[in-house]
Amino acid sequence: MAAKKYEHLVNSDILHQHSIPTQMYSPFLSGSPYFWKLIPGAVGQFAFYYVLKPGMFAEGPHTHKAEEYLMFISSDPKDMKNLGATVEIAFGEEWEKYTFNYSTFIRFPQGVIHCPVYVRNVQRPFFLGHFWPGGEPAHFDMLT
Repeated sequence: MAAKKYEHLVNSDILHQHSIPTQMYSPFLSGSPYFWKLIPGAVGQFAFYYVLKPGMFAEGPHTHKAEEYLMFISSDPKDMKNLGATVEIAFGEEWEKYTFNYSTFIRFPQGVIHCPVYVRNVQRPFFLGHFWPGGEPAHFDMLT
C-alpha cells in the first residue's frame, strides 16, 4: 500500500512514561520531539496529564522564550466548572499566588517567572493540559 500524502502529520505514538517515577498522575500524552521534527514549521509542544493525587510539579521557578499555557480541566462531565482539587501556583518577581478549585486556563507571557505548581486536596482526578508554542524541550514532571 502506498504511503498517504499526509501520513507524516499523524502520530499515534503519544503515550510517554515519566522520567521521575510517580503515582501522582498517569503516563502523559505528548508529541515526541522526533514527531515535531517531521512536520515542517511545527515548533509547538504539549503534554496532557490525568492528575490522580496531591503533589508538586518538580519544575522549579523558570521563564520561557515564548508564552506558555496550563489548562486545569474537570473530569466530571456533569460539573465541568468544579475541578475536584485545589491548585496553587505563583508567578512574577513578587511571587503573586493564585489558588483555585475550578477549571482554569493560565497564560504565562514570555519571560514571566512562574512555578512551582502545587496540587492539593484531590477529591477526584482531573486533566492537566500543558502547551508551549515556542517548542522548548519539555521538562515537566512531578514529585510526590
